[in-house]
Amino acid sequence: MAELATHRAYLDAEMAAALAAPLARRKALLVAMLIDAYVDRLFAAGGLGDDILAFRAATAQACVPLGQIMALCAQRDEVRLVTEAVAIPIEDYGRLSVADFMVSLYNDHSVQRLLLVDDQGQRHDMLETLSAAIAALDMDA
Repeated sequence: MAELATHRAYLDAEMAAALAAPLARRKALLVAMLIDAYVDRLFAAGGLGDDILAFRAATAQACVPLGQIMALCAQRDEVRLVTEAVAIPIEDYGRLSVADFMVSLYNDHSVQRLLLVDDQGQRHDMLETLSAAIAALDMDA
């Protein structure tokens, strides 16, 4: 369990770093890999069956964001990370940071975001997906 706690502390610190640099692809990918590795460590901690592949499949099915992160790490099913402009409706401006607000003013009400493209071509905010996947780890632990 100490190994899980150490890994989780590292994961949480890197997630904080990714949130502080929301367009840093490398930081987001590091967090994704740490999430994926944490799933393996949960299995290794014991009491979760004897087939790691079945455990990983069940874990991925239990939580869509966690499954998306695991698919990204496995480089499977056309799942990928992209940086794209995202339109921001005027009514959502109150939720933007000052930096994003200024960028949106000069970029036709859009800002750059890291997006996870799933195997269906749907785009999901990467930082929100990472946060949801981490929350799912808390339910499995």
